[in-house]
Amino acid sequence: MSQPRSSSRRDFLKFAGLGSLVFGAGSARALGADGREASANSAKRQAKNVIFMVSDGMCFSVLTAAQTYLTRTEKRSSHWMKMYAERPVVRSLCETDSASGIVTDSAAAASCWGIGERIDNGVLNITQDGRKPVTLVQKMNAAKKRCGLVTTATATHATPAGFAVTVAKRSDQKAVAAQYLERGVDVVLGGGTQYFNEDLQAAYRQAGYGVALNRDQLLADAGKAPLLGLFSKSHIPFEIDRLNSAELKASTPTLAEMTKVALQRLSSAPEGFFLMVEGGRIDHAAHGNDGAAAIREQVAFDEAIATVLAFVDKNPDTLLIVTTDHGTGGFNVNGLGNEDFISTAPSYSESSPAFDRMTAFTSSLELLATKTKGKAAKDFVGAAEQATGLKFSAEDRAKIVSTKTLSAALMKYTSIGWTSNNHTGEMVEFCSSGPGSQLFTPHLRNDQVHAKILQATGVA
Repeated sequence: MSQPRSSSRRDFLKFAGLGSLVFGAGSARALGADGREASANSAKRQAKNVIFMVSDGMCFSVLTAAQTYLTRTEKRSSHWMKMYAERPVVRSLCETDSASGIVTDSAAAASCWGIGERIDNGVLNITQDGRKPVTLVQKMNAAKKRCGLVTTATATHATPAGFAVTVAKRSDQKAVAAQYLERGVDVVLGGGTQYFNEDLQAAYRQAGYGVALNRDQLLADAGKAPLLGLFSKSHIPFEIDRLNSAELKASTPTLAEMTKVALQRLSSAPEGFFLMVEGGRIDHAAHGNDGAAAIREQVAFDEAIATVLAFVDKNPDTLLIVTTDHGTGGFNVNGLGNEDFISTAPSYSESSPAFDRMTAFTSSLELLATKTKGKAAKDFVGAAEQATGLKFSAEDRAKIVSTKTLSAALMKYTSIGWTSNNHTGEMVEFCSSGPGSQLFTPHLRNDQVHAKILQATGVA
């Protein structure tokens, strides 16, 4: 499946013309002499590799809920929280504003990391005055570092694209697909075959890329870069749906699996690499106010963190960043019951079994809508009860006619609440570890991150 790297690939590209356990604000390091010593040593080193992990659309409460889920169901901490507890990690609060608003979209957010400037929402790496600055991927390539982009969204979606390409509209994903090849992104993994037609796939192959179109093809060969992997027509299915489908388990790789392959492909680079790993569908679940799907997506992202930490342990010259680009939906785990603890009324303790009921759901709201499209409201309610294991009241059954009304009703049954279907303007968690992490201050602007990565790696 894979093909060897061609020594002339860059020349080909030149002429091809294809035109983000302790909660709190500020900075914290793992306690203890060992942690302090490790942190001090990392400050003296230069990062050879950078792994930039983005839990897209993650409100802090989603991180909390994933931790709660894992401690209640698997009796363990999340890898993210273990990282805080056991490793010398620098924690920051990061602003998320774009040039056009206090609430950003993913294109402007990732572009801010990509070029170090705030730009308008909906745009990829073009400033308000029309400039097209050199992107982070271009700078890493110029320093002879290999580059990879891994996501559970379409490979051409706004977040991966923001590190690499220059496109006027984020919706022009076909242009993004072609520009990845033009700019020599070594590893591209995600969904979105609809944006890579047969001619473009052929161009990737001609340029020396292996092409994987299912899980078996991805895992069959641990070769070297370059690699294009596309595993669905659009976004990769939600993790909650993959876990409950033998077919999807067999055909669709997990984010952790894609991350492992990307690391295998990139790690032989003599000058190091830059790898972006995105849990892209956390955002999509939050847009749909789907708590069960959001938590499962965050857990899948957490498994990718475990994969990365295993690599970092063997390659301590790696700067690791774990963050998000913005919050979505105003997700919260809420108390159910009566705060006065009246003996005859339910208490806040009702929130715990309600949370457990929600994490036992077997379908995303998106898949539920797809399966019941065109059916009567009573059929939708019946399918919703089967997927959730809940029995809705007669009053709620009469109201539930769509995923939107179902989501509203679920707030009473699951302890999960939402304030919006849109992005939020909150500051977000930003953590870093390894050489260069000392550059990230307790409070960050998102447009400062780009320069700090360059400083950490010594890339001009």
